[in-house]
Amino acid sequence: MPSQIRVDSITDVNGTGVVELTHGASFPSGSKLTHNGNINIVGVATIGLLSATDMNVSGIVTASSFVGDGSQLQGVQSVSESKSIALKVILDPLPFRSWD
Repeated sequence: MPSQIRVDSITDVNGTGVVELTHGASFPSGSKLTHNGNINIVGVATIGLLSATDMNVSGIVTASSFVGDGSQLQGVQSVSESKSIALKVILDPLPFRSWD
C-alpha cells in the first residue's frame, strides 16, 4: 500500500539546505511546480509546458513550440530572406520555370 505525506515545507535534515530527490519527481498532468529563485537541472528534463521569466539555459533545448516574438533570443543562427528564397528555388524549382 503506498504511503502519503502531507506537508507544507520540506528541508534537509539540518533545516538549512536543499532536498535531493534521489529518484526524480513526477507531477500529475495539469499540476504546477512553482519556484522562486534558481532551478538547476542536470540531465534530461521533459516538460510539457514551461512558463518562465528571465530564463537562462545552457545546452540543448527541444520544444514543439515557443511563444513570443523571439526578439531577445541570443545565439540563434538564421539566414537572410534572400537566402531563404534562394534555397526554396533550389529545392523546389518547378514553380519558377518559364514554359515560353
